[in-house]
Amino acid sequence: VCLTNVYVLGNDPNRSTPYMLQYLFNVQRELDAHTALEVGYLGSHSYRLERMYDWNETIPGVTGSVQSRKPYPEFTKVQEIGNVAEAKYNSMAVKLTRRLHQGLSVLGAYTLSKSEDNGSGIRTLGGDTLFPQDSFCLQCEWGLSIFDVRHRFVASVLYELPFGQGKPFLQDGIGGAILGGWQVTTIFSKSSGFPRTVFVGTDRSNTGGGQDRPNVVAGQDPNLPGSEQSIAHWFNTDAYVLNGVGTWGTAGRNTVIGPGITNLDASIIRNFRLMGNKTLQFRLEAFNALNNPIWYDPNTTLTSPLYGTINST
Repeated sequence: VCLTNVYVLGNDPNRSTPYMLQYLFNVQRELDAHTALEVGYLGSHSYRLERMYDWNETIPGVTGSVQSRKPYPEFTKVQEIGNVAEAKYNSMAVKLTRRLHQGLSVLGAYTLSKSEDNGSGIRTLGGDTLFPQDSFCLQCEWGLSIFDVRHRFVASVLYELPFGQGKPFLQDGIGGAILGGWQVTTIFSKSSGFPRTVFVGTDRSNTGGGQDRPNVVAGQDPNLPGSEQSIAHWFNTDAYVLNGVGTWGTAGRNTVIGPGITNLDASIIRNFRLMGNKTLQFRLEAFNALNNPIWYDPNTTLTSPLYGTINST
């Protein structure tokens, strides 16, 4: 029997348990009897994380066949899962809390964070590929995590109109009956986008993979200022050029930041007091009240005619 295109599933007998070191520091300050401010730092370093790689990666080149340039040419891929990845996370968080007082409650939080790794999961996540560009250079995969969110702000506000029973104004009478019992609530969130990887779209490395990354252009920032971004031109497409034939590209992983998300949910609430301790509540709710679109990631394939554009939500 002659076997061809033999795909091998390997298992590292020395696989060990991943572990993580985590560090946390918080400072809280009471601003008044009802308001508190909290500032904190959270960091972690993860070791022995598992990811997939090819132990029989083809060496890029222009001579010979793809198969002949593999370390073990009698096999195609030798798929391996091992403790070869690491990750780092650092963040600063600020939180303001005002408990309900005089009809107003506020909870606001902002997080500035950065997550980096050389493999965000065993299986493909978002724009990450299943295998590294070069399985023999896993440190070349070091970059932003596929789930990294640099900025995130969330605020929720509840306000009760100061009219009606138990309130400062119009505690009784027709004015209190009409204006009393009303509440307005909002939840606002805004976050930056996820990082994505730019690919060439063709097998210029001549390795049979088709997941080549391009070369970077020195001095070019791939991410445009917000004022210059549009769905027709989301990032600086001039920051990348084709990699040389028979070579790996020099561009890193997850170097382009996709569109962020802005959302506002709001509700108007009217409470009607019934006999005894019973209350009837009327609610009018609006989700994504400002009708902000949630854009899909930009096209990051350099050879695509849609390169650099966003084409769906």
